[in-house]
Amino acid sequence: MTTSIASRLSSLRHALAEKLGRKVSAQEVADAVGISRSTLSGYERGHDRPGRESLLALATYYSVSVDYLASGEMPAVEHPDNVAQNSEEALLLTLWRRMDEDQRRSWLGLLRGMIHIDAA
Repeated sequence: MTTSIASRLSSLRHALAEKLGRKVSAQEVADAVGISRSTLSGYERGHDRPGRESLLALATYYSVSVDYLASGEMPAVEHPDNVAQNSEEALLLTLWRRMDEDQRRSWLGLLRGMIHIDAA
C-alpha cells in the first residue's frame, strides 16, 4: 500500500523529533520552509497538496528527495548540517532570505567580526 504525501510528512516530522530528542512543532517546520503553519497542517492532513516550491523546501528540510515525498519510493537520507535545525536557526534563515545583497554583506562582516573569522 502506498502512503500519501500527508502521511509521509507527518511521519518525517515525528522521526525528526525522535532523532533530535524533542518535539518538533508544525510552526517550527513551517517557519523553516517558509510556509504558514496552517498550510503545513493542510499538507499533513491531506487537505492540500504542496506545490513544487513547497515540496522542494520540505524535502530539503527533512533531507529526503522530492521523489520520496511524492511517491514514497526513495529512501530518506541523513539530515544535513546546512538546514535549520531549530527555531532560532530557522528565523535567521528567514531573515537572511529577506535581505538584499548589501544587507547580507554588512551582516556577514558584523558576524565575522563578532566571532573573529577571517573574511575569506
